[in-house]
Amino acid sequence: MQDTALENRLLTLLVQPMRIEEIRRALPEAGKTELKDVLGRLIEDGRVMKNKKNRFAVSAHYGCITGTYLATERAFGFVSPDVDEGQPKLDDLFIPPNAAGGAWHGDRVLVRLTERKNGRGRREGVVLRVLQRADKDLTGALVQRGNAYFVQPTSKKYPEIAVDHHHLAGARVGDRVAVSISHYGNEKIMPQGVIQADLGEDGTMEASIAAILHENAVFESFSDEALREADAIPQQVEPSAAAGRLDLRTELIFTIDGDDAKDFDDAVSLEPMDNGHWLLGVHIADVSHYVTPGSPLDQQAYHRGTSVYYPGHVVPMLPFALSHGICSLNPKVDRLAFSALIEVDMDGRRYGAKFAKSVICSAARMTYRKVNQILAGDKKLRAAYHFLTETVERMNDLAHALYKRRIERGALELDIPEAEIRVDENGRPIDIQYRARGESEKLIEEFMLLANESVAECMCRRGDPTVYRVHENPDPEKLRVFAQFARPFGYRIDPSNSSDTAQFQTVLRGAKNDPRQRILPMLLLRSLARARYADECIGHYGLKAKYYLHFTSPIRRYPDLIAHRMLQRALTGQPFTDADRRLCEDAAAQSTTREQAADNCERDIDKLFIAAYMRQFIGEEFDAEVSGVQAFGIFVALPNGCEGLVRIELLTGDRYEYDEPHMSLVGRHTGMRFTIGTPIRVKLLAASEVTGQIDFAPAGSAGPMAEHIEPNPQASYDPSGLHGNRAQRRRHSKGRGGPRKGKKPPTRKRR
Repeated sequence: MQDTALENRLLTLLVQPMRIEEIRRALPEAGKTELKDVLGRLIEDGRVMKNKKNRFAVSAHYGCITGTYLATERAFGFVSPDVDEGQPKLDDLFIPPNAAGGAWHGDRVLVRLTERKNGRGRREGVVLRVLQRADKDLTGALVQRGNAYFVQPTSKKYPEIAVDHHHLAGARVGDRVAVSISHYGNEKIMPQGVIQADLGEDGTMEASIAAILHENAVFESFSDEALREADAIPQQVEPSAAAGRLDLRTELIFTIDGDDAKDFDDAVSLEPMDNGHWLLGVHIADVSHYVTPGSPLDQQAYHRGTSVYYPGHVVPMLPFALSHGICSLNPKVDRLAFSALIEVDMDGRRYGAKFAKSVICSAARMTYRKVNQILAGDKKLRAAYHFLTETVERMNDLAHALYKRRIERGALELDIPEAEIRVDENGRPIDIQYRARGESEKLIEEFMLLANESVAECMCRRGDPTVYRVHENPDPEKLRVFAQFARPFGYRIDPSNSSDTAQFQTVLRGAKNDPRQRILPMLLLRSLARARYADECIGHYGLKAKYYLHFTSPIRRYPDLIAHRMLQRALTGQPFTDADRRLCEDAAAQSTTREQAADNCERDIDKLFIAAYMRQFIGEEFDAEVSGVQAFGIFVALPNGCEGLVRIELLTGDRYEYDEPHMSLVGRHTGMRFTIGTPIRVKLLAASEVTGQIDFAPAGSAGPMAEHIEPNPQASYDPSGLHGNRAQRRRHSKGRGGPRKGKKPPTRKRR
């Protein structure tokens, strides 16, 4: 029997306890060794247990479950139960002090349920054993007591770690360090570790940035082998490389990017056809020509998964020799591309598409700002770029038609403002403001979406393997919460009918024209599932697209590189193998993981820059709005996107209790209610560029301007990173390679 099939048979069989002899009789086709191995794995994984009478049964029969241990900075913790496919998620379990069984934050554990409940009515449990360690480095401050050295983790969720003086790796007392755990400790021995990296002087913003990158396995340096391979690549297109390709060097092709972009991985063109239609060209840098499967460059790109951006800097997926050089579609030079040539009409209908390896020569390096000004009628720029002005105008007309069709089919327009952090030449924040999206940004987005859909449809219809970008339908329970917030504004949302996106479009349209409703798009975004990569085409809910993948940014995203390789194999008729399918499965999982790590880095580092910028305003008062509610206080957002915490003990005038179903804090005596969107005047108390923590207090003696009944939502910033999370913003951002000075470039939504 196959192991997976045997596992499923055993799990079905062991809903009631059985001795090993009974199991063998029930499964005579399973070999003795095979049965022993599979049963052992199920026990090790926590799905099956054996009692003192040597009877085996699924863990649930013995009142046990598996899950992830979530430590707190106090003695207690929680366990988030594993989710079985097709089953509803269980509530988190409360783990009282001294019941964690040696588990650390993030460990997968086996928990025995007890009959007790904590003060909030949450079921309690006791950790029986650790099934799998989170297995990650920690960061913290190196301290010395006597002759002994210790690392005090940055997060108080973790215990102090002893380090032998032979394992200091040159770090000095007072430095922020990365430490790997060599022993998790027990009743007799405290945790032991080995220092892996010195991240700089503790208490500095630079050390905090280095720690965030290290914790998410984001590393600046490339392997020597990858750098040597990149440096050996010619920086001009050789005639032999251009031979046999579709030659588009005489076509009017140009790039449109941010003012400070350093690399350009997509260019566009639009030409009339004899049948009255138009041929839209989306030309993507042919990274796959230079980064070959299994090469050192490919291995580095696979492990990185994506480029990581934070204000004034980028940790690129590929070395600068490629991202800035030969793979960048610079103007007036030949470059290799993978072109998607899509037949459309000016009503946005798509009639077909073909794909070809090509050689192009970009006629101009255009910027969003310039194109927006050309479209607005700037005479000087229109004269300077007279050779492409008419094409840009037709492109804009086409983009509007494509957008209209996309919305008509049910795609959601979650155009939520994104805070832009500007830095000076020294990398210090000098301004925070919302980034505007003009006509040119929307134009490029529509063209990239169309190219991505066209490639995905081609591969899916052929049944060939590739990596798709998928987005599942939202959880009805999360939609129910959203429906509660939308109801006071007159919207009637049916959470059980998530496929009806028209009801959500109605909310989004209404929110555009009513400042009081600006919170609703953000709340809807929180209700949606997170997009991910997969080797199966299951569609994209937010785009209402049956077929979708990422094809347009191979400089900065590994899934795009895989999509290029698989498409080329399909076009050339090369047979696909089981190894190709496994590669797509592995790359999808790895890329999803690395995207999450990149999101974590960007969100957490942005917080440091925002706090560093806000320090100059300590003691000043601001108008704000509640952007999140927890039992310990309320998050508030300023108009510039800065977000901070007002602790519950600072909300004077009443005793506030947490109403979790309605995400509110409610005064016990006055009925005063704080919920998302409630306006409040606050005073800035503290801002730490080391932790990113920003603290506010209600301003003035009159206290907060809380509503007694329904909220008056106006917030436009997500407090707890749910919108700040870049994967939820769904950027189609450019592959900026290398460090940058000045502001962070405009981003393309990563859907």
